Amino acid sequence: MVDGERANPPSDKALERRTGRWLRSEPFECFVQVAPGLEGALAEELRGGGFPTVVAWERGGASLALDHADVMRANLVLRTASRVLLRIGSFAAATPEMLFDNVGRIPWELHLGRSDTYALRITSRSSKLQAGDGVANTIARAVAKRLRPLGLHPAPAEHATLEFAIRIVDDRCTVSFNTSGEHLHRRGVRRHVNDAPVRETIAAGVALHAFRAHDVIVDPFCGSGTLLLEAADLVAGRLPGRGRSFGFESAAWHRPGRWREVRRLATARAAEAAAAPAPRLVGMDVDPEALAAARHNLSEGDHAHVDLALGDATALDLDRFAAQRGLVVANVPYGVRLGERADAATTLRRFLERCAAATSPWDLALLTTHPHLVREHEALEVEHMRTIASGGLRVTMVTARTEGS
Repeated sequence: MVDGERANPPSDKALERRTGRWLRSEPFECFVQVAPGLEGALAEELRGGGFPTVVAWERGGASLALDHADVMRANLVLRTASRVLLRIGSFAAATPEMLFDNVGRIPWELHLGRSDTYALRITSRSSKLQAGDGVANTIARAVAKRLRPLGLHPAPAEHATLEFAIRIVDDRCTVSFNTSGEHLHRRGVRRHVNDAPVRETIAAGVALHAFRAHDVIVDPFCGSGTLLLEAADLVAGRLPGRGRSFGFESAAWHRPGRWREVRRLATARAAEAAAAPAPRLVGMDVDPEALAAARHNLSEGDHAHVDLALGDATALDLDRFAAQRGLVVANVPYGVRLGERADAATTLRRFLERCAAATSPWDLALLTTHPHLVREHEALEVEHMRTIASGGLRVTMVTARTEGS
């Protein structure tokens, strides 16, 4: 090729052959991210979903080997996962030169194909190279050098569909393709939110951990309905990713026909696992605007059958639900602002008293910043406590059981 002359990009057939060879090298090293504290719920999902055995656990996720179909299926079916990252490179990177040389050896064309743009999400810890423009520019130059002879000329862009995670720790760099695209808590349904929303992935973790063939599920602090939505999806056997797209759909190696088959099989399997009979779901809140948001969100999520009513959790009467085995789920007010903690604690105490007053036993699954109040309550038997990182806060998921009076 003459200097300054652009090479012709590979033909569709050539690119398909190249990515096809790569796909046949499966399984691929992957990392499934989860909110710290939800590793147990993710482990339960992976086992129940028939995914391969986890190679290694760390705080915030699991490393495991997934084939092409399971990469897609993980994004579609895992309720607690935040992202599914596909590892495409790991190497020493103590200097810009080492970073440039090793990034240039990664077969970027297999993932980018003819895409005009890509995004870089860079983090660095305990390393000589720090996250910033310097590292980003070094990576962009290495990608350009690799792809220029192939006639491919993508450029980094902040909001590009194809995103790559660059993680530098102890002078070692790991490069991953974000197969999920947007964070997986974004279920693909436009939702109205109130002042204290909980992420869908965390709400799903609560539902997964607590639901055990209950015939009634009540959320007395339902807000905009996230806990109810995730519980309703779980018991109805509806896939969390059914209404959205994923980053892998824009990758050069994506095969739409195989993706349609994965969706078909996963949808059928989830429907078979639906709870039968389906439990009654009830939501309450003191705020009419929050309740209106919940009604909209549940309708958009195909769960308009959920019962919603204006009500105060501190005046809750569980006996009126006549449950054989009832479950209370709640994202209890945190009181994070100065002066609000005492009010939040008082609300939780009164709410717990109402739960304890039920004549039949009820299971509780609560998100709270006051776990000691649950633990210290004489009428409650605490079964499990787990601290979860939630939007910059540390909240505790507590499961407990009332004795019945």
